[in-house]
Amino acid sequence: MRVFLLFLFFLFISALLIVSNERLALKEKDNAMQFGRLYYSWFINMGENLFKATAYAVKFEWLPNGNNTVVNKSG
Repeated sequence: MRVFLLFLFFLFISALLIVSNERLALKEKDNAMQFGRLYYSWFINMGENLFKATAYAVKFEWLPNGNNTVVNKSG
């Protein structure tokens, strides 16, 4: 439940940032439509970037090669 509430809080803050950065008065229909387009494009862009980052992390070799040996340096 906490993760869901944090996600909703994140979406709410991002919506406020879009409204304030674009100086949109949501009482007007044109501004509300522009907000919807901006928020949708932001959300899609965020999903694409998350997909790219995940694909990069999956391709990354996380385990060491089999040629590495552990050397005990304590005398």
